[in-house]
Formats: sequence, C-alpha cells, structure tokens
Amino acid sequence: MNPNKEKRRKLNVALERYLKAVKFFVSFKIRDKELLQQKAYKEARRRFGLSSTLTLTARDKAVENVKASKGREFHINRTSIRVNYRAFKLVKRDTKLTPYWLYLQLDGEGVWYPIQLGERQGKLMNDALNDNSEWSTQQVELVKGDGEWYAYSRKTVR
Repeated sequence: MNPNKEKRRKLNVALERYLKAVKFFVSFKIRDKELLQQKAYKEARRRFGLSSTLTLTARDKAVENVKASKGREFHINRTSIRVNYRAFKLVKRDTKLTPYWLYLQLDGEGVWYPIQLGERQGKLMNDALNDNSEWSTQQVELVKGDGEWYAYSRKTVR
C-alpha cells in the first residue's frame, strides 16, 4: 500500500486501537467466541472506538491466540488488522496514481488507499479484473512492517 501522510496516520491509529482491543479480549482468557462476545464486546466497543466489524475480528484474533497458547502465559506486542469482506473492497480504476485501490472502513469513515503491486501480482490482478470492475475476497490482513503498510488477501472469491 502507498498511503499519503494522513491516510498512514489513520492506519496507525486504527492499528493502535485494534492491538489494545485484542489485548483486552485476551485478558479474559476465554476460548469461546460467543461467551467472549457476551462478556466483553460492548465494553470493547466503548473503550476502543472500533467499528463493529473490527471489534469482532479483534475478538476472533484474541480467541485464536488464547487457544494457541494452550494455557501458557503469553504477551501480544504486535498484530495485523484483520478486515473482513464487510469493511473493504478492492477496485480497479483508471487513475494516474495507480490502477488499484483498496477501500477500507476502519473507523466508520471509508477511505480509499492506493495499492502498488509487483509485476506478478499485477498480472494476476489484470487477469482477474476487467476494467472498472471489483474483485471480492473474504478478508484482508493489514500488516505494518518497517514503517510500511501491506495488504494481504485471503480466500479469493469472484
């Protein structure tokens, strides 16, 4: 991804809130999504100001971490933001900056982010997309590494 300064700031704020929400959910040490939902969802929404979709994916990540820990003590220092199909879309548009755009709804407001693809990824996308069409996937993981943001797609469907 190649966000400008303001969009990068929005991503950084969302990541900070999301990480806090995951840690909050993990603190309950509950392995069942529905039970964790009942005990902590409303408080997480209030505390961290995430959309319902991001709050749910933070809950799911927490449950995955608790299950993976198998009762051992652990700490979460980093995480990626999981965005499911209700909060994003990938679009091809004929613009000067880039032909690919990722629309993310992280905090109630939707924002378009320019996407840069490598040669191989660009060919795959061109083969999959017709001009001005949309490509749908089940989820995207937003990862921050070395100050740069990356979006990874999973479970592609058309």
